[in-house]
Amino acid sequence: MSRIDLPPSSTPSFDTGMRQAGPGAGDAALAGRLGGQQVAVDDGPDMLADAAEEISLHHSEKAESKHTAERKKELYQALPLMAPEAIEAYMDAAQSGDDTEKLAALAKRMLSGSGDPAALARQAFGQPTQQYLGLQYALQQGEREGASGDTLDAIREALADLEMDHGPGIRADLNTIGTAAEGAMNAADVAGFQATYRDVVLGDATLSGTLKLALERFGDGDFAAGLDRLTRALGQDLAAARPSTDANRLQGLVRDLYHLGVAATVLDGCGELLATLAGRHGGDVPASAAGKPAAVALMQDLVGVSGEKWVAASRFSAMAEKHGAAAPNVAIGFLTGVKVLLRDMPVQVFADGEQRQGVFQAAQEALDTAIDREEY
Repeated sequence: MSRIDLPPSSTPSFDTGMRQAGPGAGDAALAGRLGGQQVAVDDGPDMLADAAEEISLHHSEKAESKHTAERKKELYQALPLMAPEAIEAYMDAAQSGDDTEKLAALAKRMLSGSGDPAALARQAFGQPTQQYLGLQYALQQGEREGASGDTLDAIREALADLEMDHGPGIRADLNTIGTAAEGAMNAADVAGFQATYRDVVLGDATLSGTLKLALERFGDGDFAAGLDRLTRALGQDLAAARPSTDANRLQGLVRDLYHLGVAATVLDGCGELLATLAGRHGGDVPASAAGKPAAVALMQDLVGVSGEKWVAASRFSAMAEKHGAAAPNVAIGFLTGVKVLLRDMPVQVFADGEQRQGVFQAAQEALDTAIDREEY
């Protein structure tokens, strides 16, 4: 039997007689022996690169943190403060009930140092704008009463955080509260209009996107009146000392809403078309295919195809079936009316002239197919 002799110690030992791995290795790995095995220590460029990357990342994070802190300081130093009376007037216009009393209670808690100002503001109010006003109210009360510098700085920092995270939306609410409160029955009405305005101004920048949103929010009511309110709100926003967003963007939206005034006529046309079909083909058209919700749904479908680059005739055939015009004789009347509605649609809703012509062609092909079906 063969015998294997073990070294005196089973613990691996490292040969400290380090040397270059080979001639011409330059700065390559060092070599040695560990437990009787040849090993090399890699001190090449990868390790140095990793170390350099870590150092660079560390300095980058420090620089970013410093920049954020400086940005916050600049923000709360430059923030204009609303007078307490103006804050209370906003809360009254928003019809939020006991919000005025909440302001005083919130200020008392913040100035007592009983918690983080931002967290206290979120507990008191659900919307960033009300939180922002609550912080402003507490800050001014603290300044009048000589609160500690640390407490006031914490409130200022919370204000700066809100400005950084929600500044455009807050300014949109503050600038347009007058229009938002017009005709509002309750706080939900005010908040609903404000949400719509924020979505229009800060959301999809296309005319088609604005029209889709307006139909969703105002279609079931007075669509033209809804567009008029949005236009007046844009005017208030533009005239404010601190508009919600770039003035060019707001001016562009004013022009868009002017063009969308035509869309109110198209929406009325959708209702008339569906009502005519229901009256003429009562047995073939379900009652649900007529009325305001159905007209809005048809208008939304037309806006949808108007914004698509490639539209097939089958899209309009499916649209006819969706709106109760599946029978060939009903589909002919429906698609004939749809062609008229598409031509009345604001030109700016379409991507370009070529795409607009493509939509018309698809509608015509669907109409031709319906005519062929009726003949056979």
